[in-house]
Amino acid sequence: MSTDPYIIESENGESHDSISEDLLFELIGELSYPDNSFLTVESLGSENQWYVVVTLDSDGRHEVEYRNPDRREHRVVAGGTPSRIATDVTVWVSSTVRN
Repeated sequence: MSTDPYIIESENGESHDSISEDLLFELIGELSYPDNSFLTVESLGSENQWYVVVTLDSDGRHEVEYRNPDRREHRVVAGGTPSRIATDVTVWVSSTVRN
């Protein structure tokens, strides 16, 4: 991954400054409604304000929001398994911090 600063934070206050597919899979698996229902991966630099939010709703379904204003990208993906979401988020963040 890039050396661009970013952070992963979950609603319960857990925080990491590196990303891996395994870590994301673990954190997504730890999501529980309503006390720890989301996690964010976001840039820390003032120049590039991209982010990803993974949310678990009250029905146990996941939703992933990707936003990158520099690319004029904003999309929301509903559903998916923790494994698939971890892979997709890892790939998206990797491509975002490289550009």
